[in-house]
Amino acid sequence: MMKNSISYAIHYETGKFIYKNNWPECRNLTMTPDLIKNQKYITTYSSCKVSPEGYVPQQIIIEYVPWLTYEEQIKKGYGVPEELRYAQGEAAAKKRLAIMAAQQERISKIPITAWKKIVITPPKEVEKYKYQVPEGKGNRSRGKNIHYIISLNPDGSYDIETKLYWVSKYQENWN
Repeated sequence: MMKNSISYAIHYETGKFIYKNNWPECRNLTMTPDLIKNQKYITTYSSCKVSPEGYVPQQIIIEYVPWLTYEEQIKKGYGVPEELRYAQGEAAAKKRLAIMAAQQERISKIPITAWKKIVITPPKEVEKYKYQVPEGKGNRSRGKNIHYIISLNPDGSYDIETKLYWVSKYQENWN
């Protein structure tokens, strides 16, 4: 039996969205600082390559809500300004931490009723693609990758499309 890997990417054309940090472990985020990975809300990334490679979770739940644009975040004190983003020193680090804490605190006050939920059931896709051969090149020995493309619409609704790829030797560290 060929192993399957699962990945997803969330796209949106307008606005910005945030997510509750209830995602599975994502191997494409191994270089992400623990400070960001361990926050209660995800604000800086929108894709996941489920870890370990070949693991198919029974279910993935993505909870999301519209959020402020970068400019709006800066104006309200919930975003790290460009000049502070790469600034060195203890004072700059403390300011970044304070801004991130304020952002997480503000997000925690969003009403529960505002959050929307997407539930993905990867085993159904594994069954659907069981006998299909992905197009293109890839590393057959590493198996198939079922990739969900989730498009969030301005009204908060969503569309999901799935693609089947070979797991590529270059995908291990690609984000």
